[in-house]
Amino acid sequence: MKNSLITLTTMALTLVFAIQGCDKPATNVEKSETSVIESQRDLEISRNKLQADIQVYRTEVSNDIAENNQRIVDIKSEIQTKEASTRVALVQRIDQLERQNNDLKSQLDNYSHTTEQNWSLFKRNFIDSMSNLDDSLDDFFTTTATATN
Repeated sequence: MKNSLITLTTMALTLVFAIQGCDKPATNVEKSETSVIESQRDLEISRNKLQADIQVYRTEVSNDIAENNQRIVDIKSEIQTKEASTRVALVQRIDQLERQNNDLKSQLDNYSHTTEQNWSLFKRNFIDSMSNLDDSLDDFFTTTATATN
């Protein structure tokens, strides 16, 4: 009798564990599906934030590029008042800066993002290039006059 009771108890415990074990895969699948959905949602949110950041940056920088264009026009007008001997060098230099400004605009317009890391790298390099162009425009007559002498 004692043996039958132990056998019956063992079988009952085995059955309970088997039933509990069958329920876990369904729960795991449900948790995995939820995790995948949440990951997809987070990825979409991240993409939307990146798109918004790129659009805002493009708008801001487009304004800076337009300001640079106006500065270039102003410098070209001022060049016309300079002596003929220095005018050629000044025109060459301002044409070079104008090409740089146009190249930056083209880079920005043609940028297609892939990851946030690539965007950050592009933006950092772009900021450096814009800063160098701004400095060159600010110091146009002092640096060009020094270079021609």
